[in-house]
Amino acid sequence: MAKRAKIGDVVQILTSKGIAYAQFTHKNQRFGSLLSIFEGFYATSPKDFSEVVRGRPQFQAFFPLQAALDEGLLSIVANVPVSDCNYEFPRFRTRIVAPDGQCGPWWIWDGEHEVMLDRELTASELRYSLRGIISAPLLIDRIEQGYKPETHDV
Repeated sequence: MAKRAKIGDVVQILTSKGIAYAQFTHKNQRFGSLLSIFEGFYATSPKDFSEVVRGRPQFQAFFPLQAALDEGLLSIVANVPVSDCNYEFPRFRTRIVAPDGQCGPWWIWDGEHEVMLDRELTASELRYSLRGIISAPLLIDRIEQGYKPETHDV
């Protein structure tokens, strides 16, 4: 069994484009481990991981981190404090899409409360990550494709 994941852990993600890094920034009772995934691919490990995870993440996703660590899919390479800009729990967006393609209203969630919008998303709300738990293949695909929440078509 792998080491128990802790807030601040920097996780190494091997992709076909190089090594990517994410940080375990929050734990939510309902959705589990929240990873902040940072832009860039590395050929070798950086000397200072706090520099890698300092800025705003490319995207954030709930992910079954401990299971992935236990299976050896990801590994913890450091533990550094979560930066000030990532310390507060982020907001997420979600909506229901019916089988016929009809889209329901947008919902904004702050980790505790949900608010239904009766309007389209603002430019800043488009940058909120989508709420949901993603798989390891989807995580890697999003990293390799340069995924950003504002370009996600729902």
